[in-house]
Amino acid sequence: MFENLQRELEKLGRMKEISVPIESDSEGYIDKECPSEPCLFLFKIHDEDWSNIVRDEEVFCPSCGHMAPAKSWYPRAQVEAARDYALGTITNSMNKAMRADAAASKRLQNRNSFLSITLDVKGERDAVLVPVAAAEPMRLRTDCESCGCRYSYVGAAYFCPSCGANSASHTFTQTMNTIRTAAGLGEILRNTLGPDEAEVMIRTLLEKAVQDTVMSFQRLNEQLYERQSGKTARRNAFQNLDAGSDLWKAAIGHAYVDLVGLAKLDQLRIFFQQRHLLAHQQGIVDQDYIDRSGDKTYAKGQRLLIRDSAVREFADLIEELSYELTQKVGP
Repeated sequence: MFENLQRELEKLGRMKEISVPIESDSEGYIDKECPSEPCLFLFKIHDEDWSNIVRDEEVFCPSCGHMAPAKSWYPRAQVEAARDYALGTITNSMNKAMRADAAASKRLQNRNSFLSITLDVKGERDAVLVPVAAAEPMRLRTDCESCGCRYSYVGAAYFCPSCGANSASHTFTQTMNTIRTAAGLGEILRNTLGPDEAEVMIRTLLEKAVQDTVMSFQRLNEQLYERQSGKTARRNAFQNLDAGSDLWKAAIGHAYVDLVGLAKLDQLRIFFQQRHLLAHQQGIVDQDYIDRSGDKTYAKGQRLLIRDSAVREFADLIEELSYELTQKVGP
């Protein structure tokens, strides 16, 4: 009665692996995730480039630069889905064999016999793999200037996943474009989501944009400074306007105030201090913020309110300072 099931069990016993299809999105990109636990950065890479350009022995995280073999970059959600798919594949084969045995047992029964025994399978029908969507929509797509690899990410990224090249100037320009896009999503989100969900999402995007602006400026400065001086700046020095300005004053004879003027530098100081609050104080204003930024619009204990117009202004000021600095350093 169980001939099909026995054959299927023997077949499964010889099976060493189950192939799991990985679906690309509508533009041909597949999901990847940094395997480094402190990072776990989600990004996408074009399926063709993953097969034809990326090397099996090393892939680089666009965010932190962590390097690991190509087989290490499956997103955790995708791994879980693959496990479900593999289990579903086994379940499918078992169900199919048992249904075949049930059908055979029914055919063998004598309708006129006093006692009839049949096998009826009540298990679920075949399982299928549902493609894993990215955790967030990938808004920024770019091509590596060195190897041509096409990849995509949200927010700020600095390394090509294929060759590890770090083009801070290219990344800076791309990130500023993304930040302006994020600042303009308010109306779309309000028309798409409920009022509460929309406001939470808008606030998150704008606050992240402020932090990404500083991070991209930092990475650009680090690369320019190393090229100009041959030295590596102290870690996170360029997240601090005064520390960064002092480094450039010593390296090229020009401080930030010489490049953009006092009024614009004072406004930049406010934005940099707001970034510090968002990163370390959950946006809650303290006396240190008031003293360092000179911002009298907030009282101690209030929470920052980031407007889309402020994000655009910050991006404009940072681009101006970065342009002037690049002109002084040279190509």
